[in-house]
Amino acid sequence: MATSRQSIIRGPGTVKIGTVKIFDASGITADIDSATNDIPSSIAGKLDTIKTDQIGKIALTPVGNLTADLLAILFPSWAQTPDIGRSVFGSTDSPLIVSSRAGQKVTFKATGITKLPEIYLSPVKTAFGSVEFTALLANGKLPNEANAFYQVEAAAYADGEPPRNALSGFHYGATWGTGQGAFTIPDTLDGWTITPELQLEPVTTDSQGTIDYTLTGVTVRASCTPLGLSESDILAKLPVSSARGSSLASANDLVITAANPGLTVTLKKASLVTGPIQWGATMLRAGQLGFVANIDATDGSLFEVGITAAAE
Repeated sequence: MATSRQSIIRGPGTVKIGTVKIFDASGITADIDSATNDIPSSIAGKLDTIKTDQIGKIALTPVGNLTADLLAILFPSWAQTPDIGRSVFGSTDSPLIVSSRAGQKVTFKATGITKLPEIYLSPVKTAFGSVEFTALLANGKLPNEANAFYQVEAAAYADGEPPRNALSGFHYGATWGTGQGAFTIPDTLDGWTITPELQLEPVTTDSQGTIDYTLTGVTVRASCTPLGLSESDILAKLPVSSARGSSLASANDLVITAANPGLTVTLKKASLVTGPIQWGATMLRAGQLGFVANIDATDGSLFEVGITAAAE
């Protein structure tokens, strides 16, 4: 039997969490995984396959619009000031809705962010890499209950299109420390990359499978290839002369910022951990610098992401 063109379903959609719409740059994927175990027999081989869990992964790359509401979803406060041991999903379900222009709506009943996006700070890049949300059973539901995991229904598309304003594309400069000893990086080869990573542990039950994740750690790194720095500039800042076993947490925050309405990203008590020096006919003297954030003992913060404040 031949396939008709109109029977092939395709087309874009939009993600919504609460009232916040997240428009994607290159598509939305929802991978629904039903984990399984085989039941083996030494005499007959595999006797059966049983289902053991159900987990969804919804991934997209935001188009780059900068709003405070979006930043609060992509970089939640419990990650910026790590609340170690907390529930990622919390006591109240956070549904994630994918609406398609084709007129279908899929609601994942309980979701939480499990992969923070990379941040790209450059005049020629949009601000965010791929973000991933995990979908689990609604709170207190069993897998065999109706609509416990997701619900599909017909719904006219009403989310519109992404705004053209507040897209990223700004020149960023960085300062590490304050005063006379500040280390300034006014320009780079191709911008900054900020990589925040969550460390998570699943919480499972016999009757439901995975029902939550526990935050066990957060790591934040920043990298760039600076322009205009000499060998002495870089080598003086590397911790090679620190004693073995000594703390690398510095007294200085790394602040990377652009003019309003760009972003300001701060790595607290940052350490410069890598700083290659290169010699060659076409090589830049400074290679890619790497910083890592450390917890600020005063307030427990690790990093901050915000929209640059307008000049007074």
